[in-house]
Amino acid sequence: MRTPVHSSHFSSLLGLNPNLIRRFGNHTADYRLYPETGYFVEAFDTHAYLSWLNNRNSGHFRRPLSLYVHIPFCHTLCSHCNFHQIIAHDNADSTNTYLHYLLREIKLHGQLFKNDPKVEQVYFGGGTPTYLNDTQLGEIIAGIQQNFNLVHEGEYCIEIDPRHFQHRSVQALRDMGFNYAIIGVQDFDQQVQQSIQRLQSEEVTLHAIQSAQQAKFQSIRIELSFGLPKQNLDKFAYTLEQIIAVDPNQIKLLNYQHLPERFKAQRSIDPADLPSVKARFEMRLFAIARLTETGYTHIGMNLFAKLDDPLVHARRQGRLHYGLQGYSIYPDCDHVALGLSGIGSIGPTLHQNHCDLAQYYDKLGQNTLPIMRGLELNADDLIRRSVMHALICHAVISHESVEAFFPIEFKKYFSDELTELRSYEQAGLVTLDHDEIVVTPQGQLLINSVCKVFDKYLRANQQRKNRLLLI
Repeated sequence: MRTPVHSSHFSSLLGLNPNLIRRFGNHTADYRLYPETGYFVEAFDTHAYLSWLNNRNSGHFRRPLSLYVHIPFCHTLCSHCNFHQIIAHDNADSTNTYLHYLLREIKLHGQLFKNDPKVEQVYFGGGTPTYLNDTQLGEIIAGIQQNFNLVHEGEYCIEIDPRHFQHRSVQALRDMGFNYAIIGVQDFDQQVQQSIQRLQSEEVTLHAIQSAQQAKFQSIRIELSFGLPKQNLDKFAYTLEQIIAVDPNQIKLLNYQHLPERFKAQRSIDPADLPSVKARFEMRLFAIARLTETGYTHIGMNLFAKLDDPLVHARRQGRLHYGLQGYSIYPDCDHVALGLSGIGSIGPTLHQNHCDLAQYYDKLGQNTLPIMRGLELNADDLIRRSVMHALICHAVISHESVEAFFPIEFKKYFSDELTELRSYEQAGLVTLDHDEIVVTPQGQLLINSVCKVFDKYLRANQQRKNRLLLI
């Protein structure tokens, strides 16, 4: 029998309360991508991408490379999912066709980057990368190795679905060169699993984690959801305790966002089954306190890591970076997007591949990169992104450090933002003095909301809504 959990002790321990969460805890944008894809334009196409790539290769700017490989296939549709996916039902023809075009895209990009610095990061995401069998994954890895120069001690990460490893070996992934693993966990309670149409037993999940540990993966991250339908504090606490017991390197808390108007799969979820605001607050508060008590350090953005994790060392030494793949110990990279709907960046630009499979195939069939849309960031975008990422990585930013890189007077440029931050200061989330902004430990737990103040696009949308209300 599970012992009921109470959150009042943890609330006082962390200096948070429900009122603070209600005021500042509802904004969930993680700002890995700024601006968001909704602001991308189709005028930024393959031609625009190649133009910026030529600037890069001409030596105007050159940074290390990071590759993102998107595998869109899944066996079943999870109703809580908000990622681009294709339900393939073990269709070998569809996966082999996708593999054919993906390898063609890898080769096209490889030709464009043939004289480039080494690749420091590779990230396989989805969908479900482990939907592919070992032979298929091996073909992709071989294609990348043939066309890019991978560093020996790089970060090579793959998202793992534990349900695929009852008859497969996690060691095979390690032998391919993967050294970082991400494993998603929703809740070990069967009612919660049934409500989101994802049956993933405790036994299977813990076995996958332990297998990755035995295979000597350098880092294993568990992404644990809260706020799911049918979930409550006791169920969530039980799942968290079982995860803590197997001692993964990192644990990231994912706040489920119910947006059925945007994500069709979520329309099957009954809103009445969703936990209350108070219950979500208790789950998050409990997780933060337990992870802190059991030796995890809060990196930021709900990511917690063991004290010996490289991210912890990088944060302490001021070497932490934040970008399209989240936190990293590597300096800012140019990101090459490979696969359906992949998002990448070259210099001060962002771009996204086609999200429609037929269009993706059509472009590659013409030996053309499948760029669907993108954006050239303006000076304001770059300034604001740099401020937000500095706060996310270091919890402090000096006015002088921004003025050293950009031709602005910080207080004048961000006068509205500094005024708005006064309410955050009164709530104990930041401190403001003559020449810097410091995010307090409590504010670091709500860093999304602090960054929101600098989000020009969000501010413009809110002003537009306010004008409409006055009409």
